[in-house]
Amino acid sequence: GSFWKNKDAQDFIFHACNAANLMGSTCFVFDRDDKSFVSALSDEERDKPWLNRSAAIQTVTLNLPRLGYKSAGDEKKLFALLDEFIKTAVKAHVQKKDFLEKLLSYAEEGPLAVLAMNHDGFPFLRMNMARYVIGVVGLNELVQICQGKEMHQSSAALEFGLKIVDYIKRETERLSRELKMKFILGQSLAETTAYRFARLDLKYFSPAAGRYVKGDIAEGAIYYTNSTHLNIAADVIPLQRAVQEGRFHQYLEGEVFTHIQLGGSSQDGNKLSRFICNVYDHSVNRQIDFNPEFTFCPACQKTARGLNKECPHCGSADVEGIARLTKYFSKISSWNKGKLAELKYRKINESFDK
Repeated sequence: GSFWKNKDAQDFIFHACNAANLMGSTCFVFDRDDKSFVSALSDEERDKPWLNRSAAIQTVTLNLPRLGYKSAGDEKKLFALLDEFIKTAVKAHVQKKDFLEKLLSYAEEGPLAVLAMNHDGFPFLRMNMARYVIGVVGLNELVQICQGKEMHQSSAALEFGLKIVDYIKRETERLSRELKMKFILGQSLAETTAYRFARLDLKYFSPAAGRYVKGDIAEGAIYYTNSTHLNIAADVIPLQRAVQEGRFHQYLEGEVFTHIQLGGSSQDGNKLSRFICNVYDHSVNRQIDFNPEFTFCPACQKTARGLNKECPHCGSADVEGIARLTKYFSKISSWNKGKLAELKYRKINESFDK
């Protein structure tokens, strides 16, 4: 609260927002000094930080809309199927853990010699500290199947989504205690998974799936909404997106984002600064980034704002679009059909006045 009243802090936020608007390279992490940011380190790891060598071994992602097709409106069946999905994901993690530990047991004679080296009393890869991520794709579509509305369209739909995520979180915690492994619920990046799941469901669960996959079915450019996000095409103001997506962040571990799409528009640093303050004050959101889009021209070596068919500087049609793909910027020519469809339907935020 008092932080925002400090002029130096305001100036700093203003410059950070200008950088975010210009390049999209700045992330805003909201540390509200509460339990959401309590470290998971043990006392020993706090005293000897060099021992904190943990790793996320792999991510197993749950296709949530498929549960909706299979349960056909029966909530009891839905949660029974969700139980099965979670147990299958955990089984995959246990198998991976057993396999890696077998390889590590060969020490310097094995294929993971670098990870097995021991110079401080512990292997470089400390498997007892390893984390095993369970991610989700299509929460929004599962809610739409079960509630008849997407998460941004009604409070009841949003609450149902929170109920699903809360259940997964509690199950991962219970199984962590039972199996003595660190299962965590994370935000899947899903560069290809949201596209692949939608295609598989359209193949095996039509015609129902055809009513819920996003994108263009005729072109095969389809996708599910990633992770716990609202529909990327939802016509909601930026603060509503930040507030509603932020309610899921308390259940997620690791890096958790809300993406605010700027497209080709350029925003005033003061407006973005006020928006950041509002997100801090009026939500429990943990992290925001702003996503501008660009066009790079190999002919004149210049970059312009927005995705353009021709270079605004020299008129060349040989241009390359650049946009954020999950966490990082990349050339859109390398994106799959699903991500290109998602890019096409992104709701661009041109006003931060509210």
